[in-house]
Parts: sequence; C-alpha cells; structure tokens
Amino acid sequence: MRRGLGMFVALISLPAMAHAATALSWERCVAEVTDNNVEMKAARNSVQSSEYLIQSAGSGYYPQVSGNLAYSYGNSTLSSGSSSLDSSNSSATGTYSASLALTQNLFAGFQDKARVEQATANTTVSRAALESTKARVSFDLKAAFQNLFYAQNYIKLTQDILHRREENLRLVALRFQSGRENKGSVLLSQAYLAQAQLDELQAKDAMDLSRAQLAKVLGRDRDEEIVVTGNVPVQEPDAQLDLKALAVQTPDHLQAVAQEAAAQASLQLARSPLYPSLNLTGQYARQGTDFFPENDRWAVGMNLSIPIYSGGKDYYNSQSAALLSAAAGYNRETIDRQLLAKLKQSYNAYLEAVQRLKVDEAFYLAATTRAQVAREKYNNGLLSFEDWDVIENDLVLREKNRLQSVRDRVIAEAAWEQVLGKGVIR
Repeated sequence: MRRGLGMFVALISLPAMAHAATALSWERCVAEVTDNNVEMKAARNSVQSSEYLIQSAGSGYYPQVSGNLAYSYGNSTLSSGSSSLDSSNSSATGTYSASLALTQNLFAGFQDKARVEQATANTTVSRAALESTKARVSFDLKAAFQNLFYAQNYIKLTQDILHRREENLRLVALRFQSGRENKGSVLLSQAYLAQAQLDELQAKDAMDLSRAQLAKVLGRDRDEEIVVTGNVPVQEPDAQLDLKALAVQTPDHLQAVAQEAAAQASLQLARSPLYPSLNLTGQYARQGTDFFPENDRWAVGMNLSIPIYSGGKDYYNSQSAALLSAAAGYNRETIDRQLLAKLKQSYNAYLEAVQRLKVDEAFYLAATTRAQVAREKYNNGLLSFEDWDVIENDLVLREKNRLQSVRDRVIAEAAWEQVLGKGVIR
C-alpha cells in the first residue's frame, strides 16, 4: 500500500513541479527548430549566396555594354605665341558627346569556364554544409529532447526510490525495535535514504540544465519552464549495410569532392592569364556643340592581347594553385578513410545501444519480480537483511540502467543519422 502511494505521488509530482510549464511534443519541437534555428538560416543563406555567384561567374559569356555621356569646354585650336589671351579664349567651345560601347570576349584562356566551374563547386560545398548542419541540428534536438525526457522520468524514479528507501527504513527500524535486526542495518538504511535524497536533488538540477539545452536548440531566448511529451521516433537498425556505398552519399564526402573540384577550377583560373585574350569591340557615338549631338561616328574592331612577361606572377600563381589542387585531392582521400571508420564506429555503438536496452529491460523485469518476493520474505523473517539488501540495491540499479538505456538508444541512433548526414530536419 505504501509503495503504491509512493508511485502515485511520484506520478503527480512532475505536473505540480512544472506549474505553468510549456508542454512541447516532439512534432512541435521539430517544427519550431525548422523555422527558428539560426544555424540553419545562416546555412540556407550561404547556399543562396553561392547560387547567385554561379550567375555572376557566367556573365563573362555575355557581351558587356556601356554607355557614356560627356560635356567638355575648351580651346580646340592652337594659338601662336604672339596671340593675346583674349584671342585664345575667343576660340573656346563646348562639346557634347554620347557613346554606346559593346565588348564581346571570344577567348580568355578558359577563364569564364573556370569561374563557372569554381562557383558551381562552391555551391555544392554550401549545399553539403547545409545538409551537415541539418543533421547536426537534428542530433542536437533529439539529444536535448531525450535528455529532458530522461530528466523528467529520472525525477519520478528518484522520488519512487526515495519513498521506497523510507519504507525500507521504517521496516528495518521496526524489526530493530523488536530485537530481530541489528543497529548496522538501521544505519545502512539511513545512508540509503540520504543517498536517495541526494539523487532527487541532482535529478532536479539535471532537469534545469536539460531545459536550458532544449531551449537553446529551439532558438528560444526567454527563460521559461519546458516539459516534453511523447517520444522520439526510433527505428530498428538494418541487419546488413554497405558502408562504402553509404560513405559516398554523406555530406562530408560530397563536400570534400566539391572542394577538390573547386581547387581544380582555381588551377585552371590561375593558368588563364598565360593564354592570349581575344575581344570583339564595337562603338557608336555622337559628338557636337549642341545637345543632343548629331554628328555620328562608329567603329568595330578586334583586340588580341598576348601575355609576354608579368614578372613571373602568373607562373607562380599557377604553381601555387596546382599544389592546392593536389592537397584538396589528398584531403578528400583522408576524409573518405575517416568516414568509413566513423560509420563503422557509430553503427556499432547504435547496435550495442539497441541490444543494451533489451538486456536492461530483461534485467529490470527480473529485478522487479525478485524484489517483490524478497520484500515478502524479509517481512516474514524468511530472508536475512544482507540478502534482501542485495536484491533491493539490484532493483535500484536496474531501474536506473533501464532509464539510461532508453535515453542512450535514442541518442545513439541520432549519432548514426548525423554521420550519414540525415535527420528529421527537411
């Protein structure tokens, strides 16, 4: 009866403690993070910025058109040395000019192609970074949500253990008063009660910290009490996986490949000044002393520029870019090897967390049944305090382990998803 009352008090204590708290479901948290998380907003802006740079890089393929409107005033004739200042000023006139110029590049040493490829590769890098950010934020959300869910349930558990330790102390004290138990058993029961009180205090502190962590992930600045309801959805791990095939789909691999492509485009861009440049030009202009000028003139031409010597600048720039391109290739190989190790480690941890939860649930069921039988035996004098104490402590341990395993199983799956570059954020 006392144990049932203790469990009832534990169940109603959380709503009382979380007075006026904001209850958040898992679905609401996902929606709030998707809309408000500043890291993802920044990553999305970076992608959009990179996409605009692709359009900017492609501008070299199109003609460049410029207009010019000018007015000048001055002496257009040469005066002799014997002429007076007045006679020189008498020939001063005002001139208006208007022109429209067009330049079309025909060849620039593959510079335009390299710029477009570089911008495209950088956009791929930004998109992969966005996917990595989504996966990391998804992990942070799952971990924060589950940690708060764990903290809420751990408070219930510590309160249940506290009431159980109080009942145990009363039972041992009664037996001591009747001469059927020794003083050491009473002192040990008192120590267990003090430990249970400390566990309850630590559980409340842990819940405050978990609330702050969830609020941070959600992008909330205001200080308010939060409780979570429901569970984070979980899936059973796949029995067989092709880790190499998964590795080439991860944002980390895609980002490394794109960075290598950007470095190769930079090399081509650095070599472009070593090639000749060919431009087609055209101009139409009007000039005269009245506005708008009426005297027409036009010109069409070709301009071929051949680099001869630039002090070695272009050569050394291309050599530097070649080394950076090679370094990007080595970096991609390193990341690919690291990815395989990370995938294997994370997947193994995921499998172990799933199996550990099953084991801990089995131990919890066994410990609960044993504790019920042992309490009756001890109460009837059929079991020594030492044996009963071992069974009681085992129950407390199994209850805590099971609760931790529920949390760790969710976080291990979230960590596996993060390595894959996946998550709940779309």
